[in-house]
Amino acid sequence: MDTLRRQPEARAAILALALAMAWVTASAAAARAEDLAEAWSIALHANFQLRASRQTTEAAGLDLSSSLRSRLPQIQTLNLEAFLTNPISVPGQSGQPKPASSAQEAFTLSAVTASVPIYAGGKIRGTIEGNRARLGAARADEFVTALDLKLDVARAYVDVLRTGRGVAVARSSVASLSAQSRDVSNLVREGRGIRNDLLAAQVARANAQQREIQARNRLSLAWAAYNRYLCRPMETVVPLVEMATDQPPARPSLPRGVPAIDPLGIPDPRPIVPDEAEIEALAQQAILSRPELASLAAQAAAQHADAVNERARTRPQVSFMVANLYQNARFLPTEADTGAAAFLMNWTLFDGGSSRRRALAIEHRAAAQMSRRNDLASAIRLEVRSAWLTCRESESRVPVARAAITQAEENLRVARGRYLQQRGTNTEVLDAEAARVQSYDNYFNARYDAIIAGFELHRAVGDL
Repeated sequence: MDTLRRQPEARAAILALALAMAWVTASAAAARAEDLAEAWSIALHANFQLRASRQTTEAAGLDLSSSLRSRLPQIQTLNLEAFLTNPISVPGQSGQPKPASSAQEAFTLSAVTASVPIYAGGKIRGTIEGNRARLGAARADEFVTALDLKLDVARAYVDVLRTGRGVAVARSSVASLSAQSRDVSNLVREGRGIRNDLLAAQVARANAQQREIQARNRLSLAWAAYNRYLCRPMETVVPLVEMATDQPPARPSLPRGVPAIDPLGIPDPRPIVPDEAEIEALAQQAILSRPELASLAAQAAAQHADAVNERARTRPQVSFMVANLYQNARFLPTEADTGAAAFLMNWTLFDGGSSRRRALAIEHRAAAQMSRRNDLASAIRLEVRSAWLTCRESESRVPVARAAITQAEENLRVARGRYLQQRGTNTEVLDAEAARVQSYDNYFNARYDAIIAGFELHRAVGDL
């Protein structure tokens, strides 16, 4: 240690090495920072709700595969070992029964059959079409789950960034009010300040410290909610990539006007005029791409197929069967393998109208699904319009809030200078600090609201 104290060059080299190592560590941490695309990828692979939706889709696919195989031959075997308690009698020459020769108490009967359906009245086809439609509905529901999950992850991601900014703003407020308390305390000791100003400054600092504690708690909760969607420990904290918040991820074709600047340096945003052509184009795209509509349409198609199945119950059911029979009963005329082939027909001529009424009931449920689809299409149009207007509103708030920060910082600087020169009051400084904190809150809220509005617009259109 003495050698290091005597050698400034060695101390400087060690300090430079420490700074270099710190820079490398910070660069590595930044390189490992998690962005939203990576968060989406983690959630789409690990989220249990989406996994359940995928398993439901796989089950629907297996149901369809099973119904497709109902057209294939079915091979069955029957094996029977019979035991007789009374001897078999056969007619004698005089017509009187007499015991069968070589009386047999047990014999074996085996059969192997293969049957192929020929005509089922549309039952097989209806089952296949119904399962195919259910598979389409399951896939659409899985897509809905994925879209909702991506929007939830985006909201949680932005909420972590927002609350992190809130912690920074609260910390800066504590530092600012601590500096003001020191200034007031110095003036009081010099006899140029009053004790009430010192008490007010200390109370304001204590309130700022409470807001910082609350902000840190909100940040912990935001991290927990974010990690939940990614199915990892809720206390995990990783560096996140800050998003380009001044330009939210809305559609690039959406118009953005250039606001005018007034003499005070505050932007004068133009009124939001709905672009009806753009909104209608987005609504049409939403009608074509929203998986919720596809799911309802597929459910209606599945119910139509179920109605076909019900009507098929009263139609002929024809199949062809071939069989190989073996028996070793000596009292029967033939004791060997025997082949057989047959056409089988089953026809329910009248069931009291039960099948027809069940089919009508299912068709009414299918019509109800289509009515729900039409109602949802109307709601989607409203959702697209609302998301478009909210996106424009959030974009318009950002430049106004950004300019207000500059004014608030200048206001605080002037108020503090006036107080130190005994030309202003402590209340003016505290009010200026409160206005500064509020301007930062408004600015970050506007920025992150603009990001969320962009994601919600994409979700409303169905291309998130």
